[in-house]
Amino acid sequence: MNCAIVKEWMPHYIDGLLSPDMELRIRLHIQSCPDCAQWLEEAKEMSALWSEMETDSEYQHEQMDFPDLAAGVMAHIEQLETGRRERAVKATSVRRRYAPRTSWMHYAVAACLSFLLLQFGVFENLAYGITEINGHVSNSVTQWFGGFRK
Repeated sequence: MNCAIVKEWMPHYIDGLLSPDMELRIRLHIQSCPDCAQWLEEAKEMSALWSEMETDSEYQHEQMDFPDLAAGVMAHIEQLETGRRERAVKATSVRRRYAPRTSWMHYAVAACLSFLLLQFGVFENLAYGITEINGHVSNSVTQWFGGFRK
C-alpha cells in the first residue's frame, strides 16, 4: 500500500468506517512510514478541532436568539413576483401562433443581402486585399529573419 492511498483513506480510518482488513493494512503502513504517521497525528488533531468547533457553535446557537427572517423575506419575494407578473407583457394568441415560423425569415434576409452584395461587387477585391496583406507580412518576416542566415 502506498502513501497516496493511505492519505486518501485516512478520514475513514480515523472515523473507524473501514473494514477490518483495510484498517489492518493502513495501520501496518502507518507503523512503517513516519510521514504517514505524522499525517495521521495531524489529521486526528484537525478532526478533534473540527468536532470541538461544531459543539461550540451548537452551544452558541442555542444561547443566541436569532430573529426569524424567513417569513419577511418570503413575503418580500412574493410581493416582487406579483409586481413582475403584473408588468409582464401578455402574449396574444396571434403572436404565439406566428412566432415559431419567423425564425426562417432571418436566414432568408441574410441570404438576400449576401446575394445583393455579391451582385454589386462588394467582395470583388477581397481576394486581392488578402493576397496583398500576405505579401506585406511575408516581406517583413523575410526582412526580420533574412539577416540571420548570413
